Amino acid sequence: SAVDLLSVSNLVNYFGRQDEVDNVKVSPILLQKGETKVALYGMGSMRDERLNRMWQGKKVKFLRPDQTQPDNGDGGDENNVDEYGESNWFNIFTLHQNRDLGRGSKNCVHESMIPEWMDLVV
Repeated sequence: SAVDLLSVSNLVNYFGRQDEVDNVKVSPILLQKGETKVALYGMGSMRDERLNRMWQGKKVKFLRPDQTQPDNGDGGDENNVDEYGESNWFNIFTLHQNRDLGRGSKNCVHESMIPEWMDLVV
């Protein structure tokens, strides 16, 4: 497609595309400025029935930022979790799929399928 050509030419950053249709691994784009950390996850459009089946079969996996690595380049002992063991990353998930249950229970992404640790879903 035209978007693939633009991406290969490094003219656009096309994220959310999945190379495998039977095993999806969603890795984040990590953004950090000062104390603010954002993990941006994306999933492009797939056939609704196929994605629903993969989610039910636990074949959709979300990769998370390494929770034990230093969060800055000075080798300090800070890590990516706070004092309560919670991630310091704000997780945003952009999803290009149908959510309407009126299409049938197998033709949409249910809210319960999205990981609870996602802070914002668009």
